[in-house]
Amino acid sequence: MPNSRVPSPAAVEAAVAAALLAPGASDAPLWQWRIGYRTLHLYAEPSRRRAADDPAGRWQTLSSGAALHHLRIAFAGLGWACAVDRLPSPGEPDRLAVVTPQPGEPGPGEAALATSIARRREDLRPCGGRPVPSDCLGRLSHAAAREGAVLHPVEDRAVRGYLMTAGGEGTRVPAQMRREEAYARSASLVASQGVLVRAAAGTAGNRPPLARGEAEPRNDGASLLVLSTPGDDRLAWLRAGEALSSVLLTATGYGLSSGRLSRTGPRLRETLAERVTLGQAPQAVLWVGRPPVGVKRLQRTRSQASVDDVLEPLQAPAKHRC
Repeated sequence: MPNSRVPSPAAVEAAVAAALLAPGASDAPLWQWRIGYRTLHLYAEPSRRRAADDPAGRWQTLSSGAALHHLRIAFAGLGWACAVDRLPSPGEPDRLAVVTPQPGEPGPGEAALATSIARRREDLRPCGGRPVPSDCLGRLSHAAAREGAVLHPVEDRAVRGYLMTAGGEGTRVPAQMRREEAYARSASLVASQGVLVRAAAGTAGNRPPLARGEAEPRNDGASLLVLSTPGDDRLAWLRAGEALSSVLLTATGYGLSSGRLSRTGPRLRETLAERVTLGQAPQAVLWVGRPPVGVKRLQRTRSQASVDDVLEPLQAPAKHRC
């Protein structure tokens, strides 16, 4: 347990560096940390959000939630508990959370997740043929539930087929599209049935949703999952990001490959709410699977930003605002 009442500057920088490894941070992060004496304040950065791609700020808030969870877990690994006040200032909508690290026992299982932060990879390659054991899926569901979300397995073949042919509506994020295109050019994937080769080639962009017979489901051992929340407001998006981080880090801890399939556009969310989440608000689509035998471990995708880019004093003028 730490000997001081506040974390050292080195501990703070280590936790913020861990946040840069969260899902969605491999391009320029959409968030900023501002540090006070005892607190860290998470802000959405409007200048970094492309309004045409994310008009309501859903993805920005979800990505920020993933960074929030990574920071919490990193502090837990350093022996700090974190009190979190989410959306603390109605008059300041860009301030998403205030985190207060404090000496004490972290939440159940949080410290154990810390080792998964550096080990997690966004792996778009086809998974091994064996399915994920049901007990592992149960633990992933518990990881989502700890953050206020629900994890739904996608069992409907038509829904799986639609999702695994890229989901339409330009749902893939730019960094993911670049990686998919690189994998599509890889000779090692030519013989696979992975969706990503077809998606990168642009074969599925205009398909109608759930047209049976048009989309062949992925036939490897991947489990396709949808993360949902009871509500669909900014707090729900933030918690969904925390849940996404929790699920992916838990999967890494069990030696599973994992990744996000896409952003969820309005048309796709309507379909998933009707066919998968039973009325709850779908927030993210992801998959987990056993890594194939004999495949090299991927190099970590590093963020283009550094700690200095995303951490500044609370009272300083924002670096990136016009």
